[in-house]
Amino acid sequence: MNFTVYKDDVSLRLDNIVANLNRLSSPVLRFSLGKSSFSIPGTSVSSPTTYQRLNREIRKEASRDLRTFLFTEKPYDNNYFFDSPDKRIIVSLYAWDHLTALPRNNGAVYFVCTVIVRTLNIGSSHGRKTTGCVNDFWGNKSAIDLGMRSAFICDRCISSISDPAQRSSIPKLISVLDDVSAASRAGLDICDYWDAQRKHDVFDAFLCYNHEDGKVIQKLNKKLQQNNIRAWLDEEQLKPGTSWQDALEHQIATIPTAAVFVGPSGIGPWQNLEINGILREFVNRKSAVIPVILRNCRSVPQLPMFLNQFQWVDFRKSDQEAFEKLLWGITGVKPAKIIKPSRPKRKRK
Repeated sequence: MNFTVYKDDVSLRLDNIVANLNRLSSPVLRFSLGKSSFSIPGTSVSSPTTYQRLNREIRKEASRDLRTFLFTEKPYDNNYFFDSPDKRIIVSLYAWDHLTALPRNNGAVYFVCTVIVRTLNIGSSHGRKTTGCVNDFWGNKSAIDLGMRSAFICDRCISSISDPAQRSSIPKLISVLDDVSAASRAGLDICDYWDAQRKHDVFDAFLCYNHEDGKVIQKLNKKLQQNNIRAWLDEEQLKPGTSWQDALEHQIATIPTAAVFVGPSGIGPWQNLEINGILREFVNRKSAVIPVILRNCRSVPQLPMFLNQFQWVDFRKSDQEAFEKLLWGITGVKPAKIIKPSRPKRKRK
C-alpha cells in the first residue's frame, strides 16, 4: 500500500516524517515524497471543487497510490481538517496555533495515521464522543490537542477487524501513534523526538559482510551516516569480549532492514549457520533484505534460496546510482531519478 505526501508552503518537515514512517511502519505501508508542485487555487479549500482543480501531474502521481496526502494552511470552507471525495486527501492546518500549542509535524503524523485507520476500515467514527481514539476526531477540531496527546486505537475499533492483512498493520500503526502521544505529552516536535530516539541504540540497517571487505564497508557506512542512516556495524557496536550474536539478537526485533554485501573476497559470512539464521529471521519478519554487489566483485555468487527473491543493488555499474538504490531500500524513499532495476547476469563458466 503506497502513500505519497505533498505540502505547499506550510511549515512541515516532510522528508523527516516520510523517512521515519518508512522506518517504523509495516513493510506493507510505504511512504514517499511527492515530486510535483502543489498549491491550492484560491483562498480556501472546497470539496469537491478544489480536488478537481489540482494539477495534472499530481493527479497522475496519485493514481498509483492508495491515498495521497496534501498538506496546506488554507482553510476548508466548512472548517474541517479534511473532507475528501476520493483517495486524495487535502489536510488543512488552518489556525493551528489557535487549536493547540503542539507542533504541526505532530498533527501531520497524527492525521496520516487517522486516515490510514479509516482507509483500512479499522473501527468506525465515534461521532461527537471524546474517548481519545483516533476515530473520535474526523470532524471535531476542538479536541485535536487531546487527540494527539492520547493518540491510540481503542479496543472496540481493533476488535472489529477480521481481515488478517489489516490486522498485520495494527502493531506498527500503534507504535507510530505511541510516539505521537509520547512526543505530544512531553511538548516535543515528533521529528525531534524521533531524532533523539535514533541516537540511543535505534538502527536503520544491519550490515552483513565478509571482514576481508571491511575497508569498503567502512567507507559506505560513513556515506550512509552522512545521509542520516544509522547502521549496525559489528566493529562499531561491539566492545571487546562481547558476543556479537547476543548483541544483535537484542537489536534484531527493531532493525527494519539488512544489507548483505558480496565483494571480491567472496560470500564468507553466509556460510556461517548463525548468520544464515539471523538473515532468515529478517525474512520471516518480512523486513527488507538487500543483497549488494560491491564494485570489485568478479562474479555473482549463488546465494541461499531465501535471499534470491530480493532485488540486487549493483555497485559495478554506477556508484552513485547504486548508493541511491541502497538508500531507497533502507528508507523506502525513492530517488527522483533512477534507472529501472535489473538483476545482474551470471558469467558463464
